[in-house]
Amino acid sequence: MTLQLIIGKASCDHRQVLLKDLYETLEKQPSDQFYYIVPNHIKFESEVATLENLARQTGAVDQYAQSQVQVFSFPRLAWYFMKNTPYYQIPRISSAGLNMIVYQSIVDHADDLVLFKGEATRPGFISKLANQLSELKIGRVTDEDLQQVAGQVTGQSADLDAKLHDLTIVYQAFDAAMRDKYIENTDILNALADFLKSADLSQAHFYIDGFSQFSAQEIKLLQQMMGSAASLEVSLVLDQPAIREDGHGQGLFFQSKKTYHQLVGLARAEQVQVMTDKVAKISRICPDLQQVENYWIASSNSQKIAPAVPFESSSSIEIVQANNRYSEVAQIAAEIRRLVATKGYRYSDFLILSRKLDRYQNVLAPIFSAQEIPYFNDNQLAMTNHPFVELITALFEVNRHYYRYKDLMRLLKTELLIPKDQEDHFMPIDEFRRSLALAENWVLKTGYEGRRWLQEDDWQYAKFEPGDGGVETTKNEEIATQINQIRRFVKETLPPFFKKIKAAQTGQEAAKILYQFLEDTGVETQLISWRDTFIDQGDLVSADQPEQTWDALCDMLDEYVEILGDREFDLDEFLALLQAGFEGAAFAQIPSTLDQVILSESGMVQMNNRKVTFMIGSTDDVMPDTTVSNRLLSDQDREKMTLPDDKYLSDTNSTSLKNEPFLNYLAFSSASERLVFTYSLNGDEDEARQMSPYVSRIAKHFNISIQDHAAVPDPKQNEIWHYLGAKRATLRHLVQVSDASRTQEEPLAPAWQYVYQTLTNDDHYRDMTAQLLGGMTYHNVPKSLAPDIVSALYGQTIFTSISKLEEFYTNEYAYFLKYGLKLQERSVFELSPASTGEFFHAAMDYLIKMVRKQKLDLAALDSQQLNEMVDEIVDQILNDPENLQFAILKSSNRMSYISSQLVETIRRMAATLHEQSKRTPMRATQTEVMFGRIGAEQGMKSLSFELPNNRKVEVRGKIDRIDQMAIDGKNYVGIVDYKSSDHDFNLSDAYQGTTMQMMTYLDAVKRNLDTITGDKDAQIAGALYLHLSNPKLAFKEILKLASDDDFLEALLSKEKYKGILVDDSVLIDKLDSKIGVDGYGKSTIYPFGKKKTDGAAMANSRLIRVSDLTLLLRHTEKLIKNAATRIFEGETDLNPAKWTNQRTALQYSPFKSIMQFDPLLTENKYHEITKMADEDVLAALRKESD
Repeated sequence: MTLQLIIGKASCDHRQVLLKDLYETLEKQPSDQFYYIVPNHIKFESEVATLENLARQTGAVDQYAQSQVQVFSFPRLAWYFMKNTPYYQIPRISSAGLNMIVYQSIVDHADDLVLFKGEATRPGFISKLANQLSELKIGRVTDEDLQQVAGQVTGQSADLDAKLHDLTIVYQAFDAAMRDKYIENTDILNALADFLKSADLSQAHFYIDGFSQFSAQEIKLLQQMMGSAASLEVSLVLDQPAIREDGHGQGLFFQSKKTYHQLVGLARAEQVQVMTDKVAKISRICPDLQQVENYWIASSNSQKIAPAVPFESSSSIEIVQANNRYSEVAQIAAEIRRLVATKGYRYSDFLILSRKLDRYQNVLAPIFSAQEIPYFNDNQLAMTNHPFVELITALFEVNRHYYRYKDLMRLLKTELLIPKDQEDHFMPIDEFRRSLALAENWVLKTGYEGRRWLQEDDWQYAKFEPGDGGVETTKNEEIATQINQIRRFVKETLPPFFKKIKAAQTGQEAAKILYQFLEDTGVETQLISWRDTFIDQGDLVSADQPEQTWDALCDMLDEYVEILGDREFDLDEFLALLQAGFEGAAFAQIPSTLDQVILSESGMVQMNNRKVTFMIGSTDDVMPDTTVSNRLLSDQDREKMTLPDDKYLSDTNSTSLKNEPFLNYLAFSSASERLVFTYSLNGDEDEARQMSPYVSRIAKHFNISIQDHAAVPDPKQNEIWHYLGAKRATLRHLVQVSDASRTQEEPLAPAWQYVYQTLTNDDHYRDMTAQLLGGMTYHNVPKSLAPDIVSALYGQTIFTSISKLEEFYTNEYAYFLKYGLKLQERSVFELSPASTGEFFHAAMDYLIKMVRKQKLDLAALDSQQLNEMVDEIVDQILNDPENLQFAILKSSNRMSYISSQLVETIRRMAATLHEQSKRTPMRATQTEVMFGRIGAEQGMKSLSFELPNNRKVEVRGKIDRIDQMAIDGKNYVGIVDYKSSDHDFNLSDAYQGTTMQMMTYLDAVKRNLDTITGDKDAQIAGALYLHLSNPKLAFKEILKLASDDDFLEALLSKEKYKGILVDDSVLIDKLDSKIGVDGYGKSTIYPFGKKKTDGAAMANSRLIRVSDLTLLLRHTEKLIKNAATRIFEGETDLNPAKWTNQRTALQYSPFKSIMQFDPLLTENKYHEITKMADEDVLAALRKESD
């Protein structure tokens, strides 16, 4: 019985010393058993390295095998010794099962708990408590120990008192539930230590390698080995002088030194002979890396630092800065490719380390795949993001939130629940995706949730599109069929399952119902199909995941039935336990090949057989790492707790921080030839990062310059190996450098020209290279449409509304996208401004028609009659089955409130029309008056214009309201356009084509006067806007009002018409009866006023002479013909309008991502809409007529 300690720096070959001893002992005692114990993380590689070493010592040339030597981790050692014992046959429990037992323990003892009783349902608490119990077991701390500690710290902290009290109760209940029924991983080593007490280890030799510290369980096991085995050798990374140094918890090797004295103390206590330390002296790293090691040891231990000696190789230690993580990893991948291709390296010679490898997950896979570099990421991959886990979570969320849109889409988009046809075949996946996308679009548009998914009747699909005469509704039976296929699948599949599981009395019933549901719906079949597809694609890592997730669920259900199966079933508890189980589950990963780059974290034990180590992400926030634990027993709690020497918990955060230099030291020493530090200046969300202070110290001492390889190559630079690699990856850089060459007007360096020739001569990359490089000469300028395309889009006649042609004048390319290609935004269930406007329009239409149908006069109605009419109108609109677009107003309490506000606005406008009617003889005679054909309806004659090449444009539309009045036998006709926002007529915009609506409508009325009035000599009165609103008066305004009449006048002033009126004295004198009586004043209804002095029009009156109006109408016709002619000529210029107030046509455009308009590009220019004074516009019109 001996204890032999092997010490030495990390750079020295500890394994060589251990295996030399092992071999020599094996030669002397060939029948003995030899156990080489390493951390589980490196067990496979250690086994290979051990056999290779022994083969070399033996002199074996070909194959070598050894039955007396075993390479194990501690858990695997337990299996080796105990696999046939009754104890080892007890079922092993998973992390999910542990959570279930912990949950059961809390529920059963809820009345006795102080702190944990209210925490059991908090997300994550059960897992946190289970982890704490596992840590206690690893530390060999029993419930009796907790009771003793509780007695020692009573009164120091009420929180700690409560924790220890509750922990003791739960711990006792947990142990009782586990005893003789289950074992967990943390129990195995304690059981092994007990087993070895009675085992014959007299011919057993143990060699421990790769550990710097041991848990209390492992120490107990080593103690047992010391007392029973023939020999025990332990290797520690520990500089020999450090053993003799004073200072508890200080210095680079403080953890190793603590372990060293711990082992020596145990040996002496067991009366085991402690052999003289052996020092590993053979260095396995190059002299330059030895210099870095010596500096790091001296500087970390506050020792005298030797002067730096120039490195033998400039590449031994490098520091590389990059702009971002993508560029950082791309440079590393290119360097690995170069070394493998030109220097004889193998991929297995490289190790990539990062303290936070997850930060690089999004860039590592695509870059290494593009560079065709085999790699293995040994970080555990959690199951939580797998679609099957998402399905389980979403399934119960659908029930909890009653068929909420978000939950249903989460469930269906896992693509594991697929409808079947009548022959029990799954729906083709492409067909399913299209049907689901259509269903989602419809749900977003209509807001269908909850009971809508379960209704008996199929959904009626209708498409609402803004047409020339308002919103047009089109039904599509084919789309309706696809949408309802998804709806019926949900209705027929989910409610029966939810009904059954809600009726479950016990946990066992519920588990069986869930399993049967997954079987019956073909979820397992889909997972198997996924596995087979991945196998066919050669992706063996992904192929194993579907089966692992299914097995994980089955194991959890088995444990749930075993542990909680007889208890009363609780659905929320069931889901919480499943989620906690999946949160703690990870995929088992097996390297697919031996020759591959290893990606790992620097805090983990690594094999020391690599030649090159890249330490990525060497920034100040992770090197050193400032870990903040979220353990149940906090650092403050642990500092107050005093446990026996052979029982202890894991390190506090402060101790872990002190160990950071040592952990990084091990990483620095992991390679034999080169150490490369890399970091990017920008981290998550572009937050700036600095170089690690550790790296900065090394750089400063050895005067290492920081390399900064530009993400974009320099076209003049001929040294380009940083950017070379696999052809696909190199092509990316060729595109970048070619673009830089064009921008800088510099020729490509010969090296890049060679790359270009190589890729263009490659059969696989020739077309891609030409396509990508061709894109660099691209200008963001749309091409004019070819005549055949124009004919296909528009035919020989353009049927259009004037608003469409206005769009052409504000941006030709937007017109092409919207009305040529007919692109549309995805509709969502919301009350848009357009929908609000349509609601108001419908109400005004109903009101006027109701008044005329009943032969009433608005001016004669009282408020009660008006309100009754409004109530009837709103009821008709909201309950009309054809008015699907207003269904949103009844969809929720919030929408009901908004609906009531809209109704109040209608009431206000009805009152406004009533008051206005009392002051003017002008009366609304027609509403929603069409001209041209809109859909299946034919209105008045359209505005039709002949164009060159036998083409034609026909303008159609719908006029909101036509008003008429007669004065001395002379008929006047005006139009009113309702607006849900404030509008006024802008003569400058009308002249430039961006607001032609009012003039076009007037033109249509003028051409159809005989149809409208029966009087072809009727006169045009004007074109007006009415803002449909419920105006409010400011408090200051109210204070100025002397009477109710003043209040009414003030409201009417806010609701007055805006636009233009014909400057006809007969019309103006009679239009506002109040002004007609006084002969002067400002109208509260119409946009004019008369001076008291001479009765002339006030300066701000919006009046236009008949002759000027005629010129404006003629100019509008020219604009229509001009726009149509240019459309037929294929014009699609990207020329968004920009007004003098900086408003642009792009401001609310849904097509910005398509147009990619950039005013900084020389080819992208705004179409400036200049502000013209009214006098200038009229002068221009008169000049045109000359």
